[in-house]
Amino acid sequence: MPVTPAHILQDIFSFYREKELPVLLNQYKRWSESRPLEGCRIIDASPVFRNTCAKYAALLAAGADLTVAVSRVMPHDPEILLLLAAYGISVIGAERTEGPYDVVLDCAGALSHVPSHCGYVELTRSGAEHYAGCTQPVWMVDAGKIKQIETCLGTGESFFRALASLGFDDWHGKTLVVIGYGKVGRGIVLHALNNRMRVIVADVEEKRLPSPSVSFLCATDGAALSHAVKQAFCAVTATGRRHALSGLIDPALPCSSGVLLANMGVEDEWGPSIPKNSILNEGRPLNFILPDPTQMCYIDPPLALHNQGAVELAAGRGKPGLFPPPPEMEEYFLSLIRSGGIIPEQLLDSLS
Repeated sequence: MPVTPAHILQDIFSFYREKELPVLLNQYKRWSESRPLEGCRIIDASPVFRNTCAKYAALLAAGADLTVAVSRVMPHDPEILLLLAAYGISVIGAERTEGPYDVVLDCAGALSHVPSHCGYVELTRSGAEHYAGCTQPVWMVDAGKIKQIETCLGTGESFFRALASLGFDDWHGKTLVVIGYGKVGRGIVLHALNNRMRVIVADVEEKRLPSPSVSFLCATDGAALSHAVKQAFCAVTATGRRHALSGLIDPALPCSSGVLLANMGVEDEWGPSIPKNSILNEGRPLNFILPDPTQMCYIDPPLALHNQGAVELAAGRGKPGLFPPPPEMEEYFLSLIRSGGIIPEQLLDSLS
C-alpha cells in the first residue's frame, strides 16, 4: 500500500504535538480538500530534518508531485533521507537537478539554476543574491515578519540548546560576544539576556540594543574585537557574510584564551585563518548538530509560508522579480499561531 500524506502526518504526531505546528496543520487540512497543487511538479530544497516532513505532508496533501533536493549548502539528516525513500518521495542532489519544474522551492539559492515554469520561492536572505536580475517571480519568504519567528526566536533558542547538548550549559554571569546584529544576532541576544549572561554586540554599524546592560563595539575594530573575544566565555558569528572576520581575529586566540567559538550563519564567517577545529561543529551552523536544528513551533510558520508561495505562483499570482509575502497573509499566519500555537505572546510581540 503506498504511503499517503495522512501516514506521514501520523508519524509526525509521534514526535510533535498539534499545537507545535498550527500553520502547517491548517494548510494540510485545507489543501487536502482544495488540492491547489494538483499535478504540479514541485522541487523543495529546504534542510531535510524530521520536522521538515510536516512541510512535505502539506505539499503532498495539496496534490504536488514532489521531489526533495539535497544541497551542499544546507545540512540534512541521513536518517530522514531514508525515511523519505520509504515514503516514496524522490530525492536528488541539487547540483544535478535539471528540471524544468512548475515551482522551485529554493533555499540559499541552491536551485537557482533550475528552470521553472511559474517561478521561485526562496527561503533565506542569503539566497537573494542568486536571483538578482531574475525576471520571473521570486517570492522571498525572508522579506517579511514570519521568517523572524525562525531566524530570531527559533535560532536564538537553538544556539543555547546546542551549547547545552555539548555540555556548555553554565551561562549565568558569563560573557557572550555576538558578532552581527541582524535577525539571528537579535535572537541570540534575547535568549542570552533571559539566561542572565553579560552580552557584547559587535556590528559594522551601531545598533539599537534591547537593554542598557548590552555593550556595543564596532566589528571593524580588530583590536577591540579580539580583546572582547579573548575575555569571553563564547563568541558567535551571525553576520550572514562569508569570511566576515578575515584579518580581524588573531588565529592563535582560540588556543591561547580557551574561548568557545561558534557560527550560526550558513557561510564560514570566521574565515580561513581560524582553524576549523578551533570552532564548534567545525564552523558549520552550531544548531545543525541537533536532531531538530530549530524547534517545530518556530520552524512551522516559515515552512508554511514557503509552501504558500508555491500555491500563489502556481495560480499565477506572482510578480516579476523579488517580492515579499503579502502582509495580510503573514497576519493570518500569526493569528493561527496565537489561537492554536505555543509560542508565548510576548515573544511574538517582540518581532518588528
